[in-house]
Amino acid sequence: MSSAPDAPHAQWDVFVSYSRSDTDTAEPIVASLRERGLRVFVDNTAVGEFASITNTIALALARSRVLLALYSRDYPRRRACQWELTYAYIAGQREGDPRHRVLVINPEPTTDHIQPVELRDARYWPWPRTPEAAARLADSVAAHAGRLERAMGECTGAAPVRWLPAPARTGSAHFGGRLAEQWHIHTALHRHRAPLVSQNGTGRTAQVRGMPGIGKSLLAQEYALHFGPAFPGGVFWYDLHTRQKTESEDPLTRYAAQVATAAVALGIDPDGPLPRLLSRLAVALGERDAPCLWVVDGVPDGLTEEELHLLRGPHLLASTLITTRSLRYSAFAEAVDVPPLPDADGLRLLTSRREPATDQERAAALALVHDVGGHPYALGLLADLAAASDFPHLRDRFHSPVIDVLDHRGRAPEQTSFSAQLLPQSLSEAEPVSDVLRLFALACPAPLTRDELETALASLALYDPWEAQHLAMDAVETLLGTGTLIPSRHTGNSWTVHPLLARAVRRGGAGSARQEDLRRALLHALALPTGTTAAASAPQPTAITVSTTPGAAERAAAFDLQIELITRVGVQPLAPDQGSLREALTSLHSLFATARDVLHRVASEPTTSALPRITATLLNTHLRPFLSTWHPLLQDHEANRPPHTSPTEHERLWPHAAEMRQQLDALRMPLTATARSLGELCGTDLTSV
Repeated sequence: MSSAPDAPHAQWDVFVSYSRSDTDTAEPIVASLRERGLRVFVDNTAVGEFASITNTIALALARSRVLLALYSRDYPRRRACQWELTYAYIAGQREGDPRHRVLVINPEPTTDHIQPVELRDARYWPWPRTPEAAARLADSVAAHAGRLERAMGECTGAAPVRWLPAPARTGSAHFGGRLAEQWHIHTALHRHRAPLVSQNGTGRTAQVRGMPGIGKSLLAQEYALHFGPAFPGGVFWYDLHTRQKTESEDPLTRYAAQVATAAVALGIDPDGPLPRLLSRLAVALGERDAPCLWVVDGVPDGLTEEELHLLRGPHLLASTLITTRSLRYSAFAEAVDVPPLPDADGLRLLTSRREPATDQERAAALALVHDVGGHPYALGLLADLAAASDFPHLRDRFHSPVIDVLDHRGRAPEQTSFSAQLLPQSLSEAEPVSDVLRLFALACPAPLTRDELETALASLALYDPWEAQHLAMDAVETLLGTGTLIPSRHTGNSWTVHPLLARAVRRGGAGSARQEDLRRALLHALALPTGTTAAASAPQPTAITVSTTPGAAERAAAFDLQIELITRVGVQPLAPDQGSLREALTSLHSLFATARDVLHRVASEPTTSALPRITATLLNTHLRPFLSTWHPLLQDHEANRPPHTSPTEHERLWPHAAEMRQQLDALRMPLTATARSLGELCGTDLTSV
């Protein structure tokens, strides 16, 4: 199993930890170490990236004095390497110095890939390029190992770290390890110890972010358990989660009560307001003079900067870790986003109760991992069901519209179902946040851009076109605060939602008709020509060419829309100082109702796709930017009309009246071109009549 012929229970001086991609480069280093008489363990079994750590490796680590990490850029990407490094690091922590049992060789020109930050700040060797450099490295490793009397497995260290106000968590059998995220947390909390090499953040504070059930609390618990020796002053754990959606207790009130409980355990007077109590705790922590971990679990969205400050550990010896769904606390602390499980880890969790018996079963199991988007809690629920079902059948049940298999476990009537827990709020029939969430669910897994959201909302009868922009962005901000949206990695100002959340929205039950309205609106928004957005600044007068023969329903709808269009002020010129600008806006706005009716009439009919495209361009490229600009401005002016001034006279006094008339006249060309396109589609061009 190893490259050294020693007996199975032998002690090792050096455990060499490296990525398989660095095997050729590692061999000269191993040879130099052995030339110095060191007993070197090198695993030659090529442990798979997601395979379980073998007993041989675990036993060799326990019987080794020091771990030599060949820390290339590939090293942190290998699960086995991360496990080995964690073992040695924690062994050093138990002795008082996490760097005591880890030696690093860095072949890269920078150190930003090395985690945690203590290893980055510690002395490390550059990759030895010559035999002489390898010999000097071997001498240094031999000297360091010679000063260590015990193997890493014998480092029992101090007593378990105390947890206040609650006992230490026990974790979960479904937790996937997430070593990379644990290292990220540790680095974020300890950047202040290596200010010369830290690239960002100030240290002592980190936030774990993610959707419900993704494992934020478990990750924080596992970090506190594994890295507890780094915090001999104890772990202070405060839970701000609401157990039921009907709970209305202020989170800071719940926090203050738990802080008071911790104060009592430390012999501190718990009375008084929260700031005073935290001041007393700060004095006590300073007197104890031991680093501690201050965890605030389940921080809700919407806290002010002052309220967030109260959640920080009250003394510089306290490192603060919060968990939250909100994406709006970026300025508070360095963020550690909890991603879904990768395919291999998700598949291992799903098949933990029963292995797939055939290739077909394995393919269905992997498809289930994709269906739930690598969500660990959902995979744990499905793993329980898989014990009594084959995976193809289980996947059919998962997609059944009748019964939700994710809620198969018995629960009290007052308890919220798992699918409902994923929703940031109860879905209403017609309300901007609910509608925007439904749009994301309908589009999932594809992202939606800001322009697409605005276009879809503007085409709904409930919302005025000038409202669409701010309604869409207010809804996005709200959903970001609940951790519902996932920013797209490829384009700015676009987002998507997790597949499980999209499933929960679609299965919401109430609002099915509304969901159908939104589906049509979204399809029309996505039918815009590439590069056409609702925010287009310059109207395009070019007519849209019809390439195929339209059907009777489409020709009739195009004719009706053309009649409505050519009779509006936008096509018929408004003479200077004549007519009413408010009436002009109202006239143009009424085209939205006509256009919506036209689109609904042809929605179930086979079309040339020209009419939806012409209509979408009319509404979103030409009309909506104009109305969104001028309606609010004119409305503000109208609100200030003196009591004895007529609306018409007051409108003529408006400083922007001439500018609006000028832009209204410029709108005539693209609207006339649109009318010609409709005439070509229906066979009767009324623009020349």
